[in-house]
Amino acid sequence: MPALLQICIVIATIGLAAIAVATVRMMARLNKSAGELSQLTHAVRESAARFDLVTHEARALVASLRDCVPPVQRSLNRIDAVSERAADLSATLLEELELPVFAAAAVARGVRSGANHFLKRMVNRLIHRHSPIHGGYDHE
Repeated sequence: MPALLQICIVIATIGLAAIAVATVRMMARLNKSAGELSQLTHAVRESAARFDLVTHEARALVASLRDCVPPVQRSLNRIDAVSERAADLSATLLEELELPVFAAAAVARGVRSGANHFLKRMVNRLIHRHSPIHGGYDHE
């Protein structure tokens, strides 16, 4: 056999061996990837089961809240009506009391001012009893 043919056979054999080694390594990686994919699938199934449980509990919560909403709405409507009546009552009360209170305050200020003026005049008259401002002794 010629040497060139023997070299070609050796090179072809080495190439086939390299392809076989690469194929084995790729199969090992593929096997590892398949294992990880299996674990991922298992984790997704567990998460889906938990998500289903959470969804079921959320539905039960919404159903129980639906039963609670009408009484709460009725209570809020009653509170709204009472607060509106209280606001109307306080507005009416303020309207009715405002003018008399202001009038009483004005009268009190007037009486205080008049009394203050009167007392000043009286004190001034008593202090200056014998002065010619008020006529002195000869005033009658």
